[in-house]
Amino acid sequence: MSDELIELIDTAIYKEIASQAFYVAGQSRTEDPGAKALMKELAEEELKHSQLLKSLKEKGLGKLGWHREKVPNLMISEYLTSGETLEGAHLQDTLIFAMKREQQSVDFYSRMMDVITDGDSKRVCQKLVSEELKHKLRLEVLYDDLFYGED
Repeated sequence: MSDELIELIDTAIYKEIASQAFYVAGQSRTEDPGAKALMKELAEEELKHSQLLKSLKEKGLGKLGWHREKVPNLMISEYLTSGETLEGAHLQDTLIFAMKREQQSVDFYSRMMDVITDGDSKRVCQKLVSEELKHKLRLEVLYDDLFYGED
């Protein structure tokens, strides 16, 4: 495994752990039961992602069979304001915050693909972009269903 790939995976692990800690801390900053439940679920997902990345680092890429996936982007969060903090957040603000956080991760890994040179590292970045887009899509669909769905 190249030094570049190890550094990329270490950075991704750090980002997942930081996100997990943020969502765990956010649960105590709101009284909204829906927001608490969502942050708990998001924290658990971030933990799983960090464990997957740690395993990837320990065992190597192997034959993962990764391929580019076309993940739709509803771009809901790009048109929303709020969600700047989880302090006192209700479910709607929590969803907006989480969508924007996922988009920041997409942007980060996309920029990384432009500067890294190792082929395996680029593949891992592509996979991370795809995974973050899937998370964002899931949040956007939930947001749309809850706040713009049919009455």
